[in-house]
Amino acid sequence: MGARVVLSLEGAIVSEVELEKAVTIVGRHPACDICIDHPAVSARHMLFRIEGSTVYVEDLASTNGTKVNGIASSHQVVHHLDLIEVGRHKVHFFDDSMLTGAVGDLESTVLTEFERTMLAAHAPAPVVPGAPRTPQGEEDLSRTMAIMREPQVRMGPAQEAVSTAGAPAAQMLALRVVAGPRKGEIIALEQANTMIGTAGGESALVVRRGARHFLARFSGNEAPRLNREPLAPGSHPIGEHDMIEVGEASFEVILVAR
Repeated sequence: MGARVVLSLEGAIVSEVELEKAVTIVGRHPACDICIDHPAVSARHMLFRIEGSTVYVEDLASTNGTKVNGIASSHQVVHHLDLIEVGRHKVHFFDDSMLTGAVGDLESTVLTEFERTMLAAHAPAPVVPGAPRTPQGEEDLSRTMAIMREPQVRMGPAQEAVSTAGAPAAQMLALRVVAGPRKGEIIALEQANTMIGTAGGESALVVRRGARHFLARFSGNEAPRLNREPLAPGSHPIGEHDMIEVGEASFEVILVAR
């Protein structure tokens, strides 16, 4: 079903894992599918279970418990952009089918219990024969380790293989920092997930799926701004000339040569 999780600690991305197995176990024990070497994580802390198109989170009687969107849970269905807390780590859940144009309006969030997941699905327009087609803490981080246990599970943004069929061969989207400490820098959006802002503070996530890019709130108390408007819950497509504000930093979406 194209489900994956992004593991972070103190606002910094640690790794990314695609959920390709029916059951994926998360814990500190080396035999776990996703091994998090941190004392706040139990040996076998929780698991993801995929049944058809539904993904469940199940706590395995862990010492510190498992939270979904800030609420302690022992067994619960999770949806696109839900947030699972495992000890001090945060696990952001992504359903890739929600990022490929199958759903036009994503009203979902990972931030508070009041902003619950709401999916507004839009049926595609009927196809007319002959008509043209429309294109579619540093210390804690040093003690954190995610171990790949199965060859089909890819871990880490740098190892992510994403199809870019349909994308221009010579150009790609990037961010130009127009305000903030890194003013003047160009941030390439080549990875599946690129965090912008301040780790542990105001931050956002740029998600790349195929030739498309989306912006979602990641951490902090103040919503990022997209074209001067506060970012609504969920993930939102971005393109050339869009302006993004995260905390004290501002970014312009630009096209650069590959």
